[in-house]
Amino acid sequence: MSVERPSAVRVWRRVRRADRSVAPFVAAGSALVGGVLLLLAIGVIGDPATRAEETAAQGLALRIFGCWLLGGVVLFAVLGMTRALLGHLAALLLTPLAIVVALMALA
Repeated sequence: MSVERPSAVRVWRRVRRADRSVAPFVAAGSALVGGVLLLLAIGVIGDPATRAEETAAQGLALRIFGCWLLGGVVLFAVLGMTRALLGHLAALLLTPLAIVVALMALA
């Protein structure tokens, strides 16, 4: 009795076919992460009391943002998931921009 293991080519094809259905979820997750990290950086989340706490929160948010951005780019590029890559980049870069514009319009 032998169990056939999927070859690397079959797995690669399956991942590439999943790109279309996965891309909206990737974009939604990246938009959520980008928005939360922006709110952390501007002090809405965590409520920093001192300037040192505010600077630490901004540094933490920036490090997480950079790791999430580069990690997603590398992962989706290596897997060949072009739609997910573009959705990740667009959502992660445009969501904080949209929040800043909305906050400025409300002020």
